[in-house]
Amino acid sequence: MTAEPMKYAREILKKVSRSFALTIPMLDDEIKDEILLTYLQDRILDNFEDEIHPPDLKLQQEMMDRVSRIFSTAEYDRSSDFAIIKEKSSLIEKDSLRELTENIDLIYRSYQSFEPEIQDISHKWLQEMNQGMQKYLSKKVETFSELDEYCYYVAGTVGGFLTETIIYKFEIEAQNKKRLMDNFNQAGLFLQKVNLIRDIREDLESRDKHFWPLKDLGISEKELIDPSYKKQALAALEKMLADLKTHIPALRKYYQALPAELKGYKKFFAVNNALGLATMEKLKNNPDVFYGNKPVKTSKLTFLNIIRAPEKYLLEQINKY
Repeated sequence: MTAEPMKYAREILKKVSRSFALTIPMLDDEIKDEILLTYLQDRILDNFEDEIHPPDLKLQQEMMDRVSRIFSTAEYDRSSDFAIIKEKSSLIEKDSLRELTENIDLIYRSYQSFEPEIQDISHKWLQEMNQGMQKYLSKKVETFSELDEYCYYVAGTVGGFLTETIIYKFEIEAQNKKRLMDNFNQAGLFLQKVNLIRDIREDLESRDKHFWPLKDLGISEKELIDPSYKKQALAALEKMLADLKTHIPALRKYYQALPAELKGYKKFFAVNNALGLATMEKLKNNPDVFYGNKPVKTSKLTFLNIIRAPEKYLLEQINKY
């Protein structure tokens, strides 16, 4: 794997995602670079889906299709796609995300060194993500079924890539392969929904869209952030958390199907989901979700307890449900 582009990939990860900069280094060496680079390619796709303000539907679709094409196994001259993506990355406001997108060619250079089978797995799920993200560029999430579909496209697909990758790279018993494939989507939905619940105030105030199913919740955007509707907003939050909890059994099933030899991946999974469960606890009946001046977060003590023994913490929390 090319040293200089990989060095860049590791450095830019620290700038674009604090959570994955923490957990990706925990992964087993056999899959660490593959997961890092696939995360970054997905992040570039997401930048054009989520970071162009004001939205430009036609431009976003074109750029997202170019990103997907670049990371395909097709043999073609990518110089034009690189050049156009670099040019349009100037529309991305956040410095770190713009920098990542501008350097898509470096990410691709490292990606090229993957085994063909891993490239096929990665691109299959990237295509699925791209198609779903584009659907929701112009479609609102209004119902819980639409929320599940959206979260599948943006997070379940990530779980699909992770799961197919470990199945390809490691010897896993057939029964456990089935359990992993049966539960990866709900595990992905869990983490994505934690973020969408936590970030509702910021999304309503400073972004162009949000992902709470207001039709099913029976509340409007205005009522969610108007303190005079606090009771109704907290009732909507309770419904969102009740839906979130339905995914917790899948976390247990997925974790228990992981082989003991996958020590790094088990820790990676445990830390991410333990932090998700801890955040969920902080969100319960918490008006700061709507009226606070910063996102709701777990305490530093809880964070340190999770990092010290993530798998123990995960199983203790899961067993409460």
